[in-house]
Amino acid sequence: MSLDPGLADQAGVPSTRRRAEEMERWRRRSRRIAIYRKALPWTMLAIVVAVVGWVGARAVLSVRQASQPGSSELRMTNPKFYGRDEQGRSFQLTAKEAARNSGETNQVTLVAPGMQLGVGGENPIAVGGGRGVYREDSKVLTVDGGVRMQDARGTVLTSPKAVVDTQAGVVRGQNGITGEAPLGQVSASAYAISEGGDRLVFSGGVRSRIVQP
Repeated sequence: MSLDPGLADQAGVPSTRRRAEEMERWRRRSRRIAIYRKALPWTMLAIVVAVVGWVGARAVLSVRQASQPGSSELRMTNPKFYGRDEQGRSFQLTAKEAARNSGETNQVTLVAPGMQLGVGGENPIAVGGGRGVYREDSKVLTVDGGVRMQDARGTVLTSPKAVVDTQAGVVRGQNGITGEAPLGQVSASAYAISEGGDRLVFSGGVRSRIVQP
């Protein structure tokens, strides 16, 4: 029995084509593997560099933040401070917000401070403003931003700035003052309020208007 050569060629074509296709797929797979083998070390190196760079950047940012003023502030909302002056009279300091910097532990920056002198006495004095700085070492409060002072007898004074010595129980200012009292109006360049509000001293261009009862 003999095989027709024409049929033999036709039967061998599919087998040869499959081998060629399999060889081509093997070559493509080999090329991809070779590329992956070359790329893997570089990819790992890039990942290491990125991680090291991120850690370094975080360290630099931390150092910069630590060196910036106010970066380590301790903030308080609606704080209250209590104390007594040299005469044993009570005072109370409140604010909308307070901030203490770790670099200056004796200084407290205040938003909308309010000082009450002579709390519980016959004529307590209230001093308030937009901003303030309280020094815990000297017990002195500096207030500015529309300062308003008022006592229990109806005296209302306004000034751009006031310095409150809580130990001496004295309120002073050198930036001008205007106000009204039951006896009339007054304006001056400087002032001092002491003795629990019983003593008011005005100086520098004093002008007053007395109202007869």
